[in-house]
Amino acid sequence: MIEQTTTAEAQAKAPKRGIGTVIKEAILAGKTNEEALAAAKAEFPDAGTTASTVSWYRNQLRKEGNAEVPTARELKKKAADAAKAAADAQATAAQTAAPAADPLD
Repeated sequence: MIEQTTTAEAQAKAPKRGIGTVIKEAILAGKTNEEALAAAKAEFPDAGTTASTVSWYRNQLRKEGNAEVPTARELKKKAADAAKAAADAQATAAQTAAPAADPLD
């Protein structure tokens, strides 16, 4: 009977997986605020979680000393740079694939 009580106590003391946990995991995985919000809404659809909530958790993680957590601004800039690089690569590939027509022909 002692084992049953111990198991029940262990289950009661186990931390619950809440919205904050979902958001923190998403942020630490490198997700943007929008992606972290979508993850929280997917797991807790009835919660009133907003983008401000995600921003608060991101800033809290940074204050706690998680220097590897980028700011939302840094993530947006990185995504924009990656999109620009991809577009430039695609444009370069299109130019080299088809030679320009000679205007004198």
